[in-house]
Amino acid sequence: MKQITVIFTCHNRKEKTLTCIRSLVKMNPGVTFFFVVVEDASNDGTKEALEEMKKSGILIELRHGDGSLFWAGGMREGIGYAKEHTDTEYYLLVNDDVEFYPQVIEKMISDAQAYRHKLGRAAVLVGPMQDEEGNFSYGGIRYQKGIRYQKVRPEDEDRSCDSFNMNCLLMERETFLSVPNFDSHYVHSLADFDYGLSMKKREIPVYVTDYYVGKCPDNDPKGGWTDTSLSRWERLKKKESIKGAPLGPWFYFLRKNFGLGQAVLHAFTPYIRILLGR
Repeated sequence: MKQITVIFTCHNRKEKTLTCIRSLVKMNPGVTFFFVVVEDASNDGTKEALEEMKKSGILIELRHGDGSLFWAGGMREGIGYAKEHTDTEYYLLVNDDVEFYPQVIEKMISDAQAYRHKLGRAAVLVGPMQDEEGNFSYGGIRYQKGIRYQKVRPEDEDRSCDSFNMNCLLMERETFLSVPNFDSHYVHSLADFDYGLSMKKREIPVYVTDYYVGKCPDNDPKGGWTDTSLSRWERLKKKESIKGAPLGPWFYFLRKNFGLGQAVLHAFTPYIRILLGR
């Protein structure tokens, strides 16, 4: 039976968190799961529900934050713990709002083994997501020119990618240990794109599977900084919020991965977009 360490962080979405865990454990009988869960000071009963899951026999290492970790901080804590304290064949990094389809992790492991045989080395697999209507929502990305990229979908002939949304990412232990933890400059977003690009720099092959692995609706742009129905001031405040696209991490991401010229060119274009009402 294959052993997998699953890493995710959660905050105040108890039912989704529990559904994610159950969909993995119940639907993949050929896999032994060990969960590293970073619970960031939820007040909706998530912590207590996870403790009950532990008592029921599901293997969970529950780590706790103070509410200030957000997504990147929570994942950084979980990855750091797993690097030091776990030793399984595979590592699965997920978002807790994913409801996984039956036996997809078993299939991903089989595919990972096939890639190793074909390439002579380990490959990382990205599990793409669908929304409630069956449309593509999250998966891999491939950069085309500068910071422009296209989404890599399961039906594409070429499913190699440069980075990804980290809703479902499977890798072997040697790869997990070789890739540095999330960069501490990221608080919420961009950490997964940066993590994928760090794999590209190390010439680690990354592929999207040719099937969807679960349901995870795309984030609704309404109410966010790109929502043109909001005032310019409201959009600016939302852009600079932790869950928006604050200038500091965005500029750092661009400079680190694409150079100073691209950073200067693109770091300020969102402000122009807001000013023009676009």
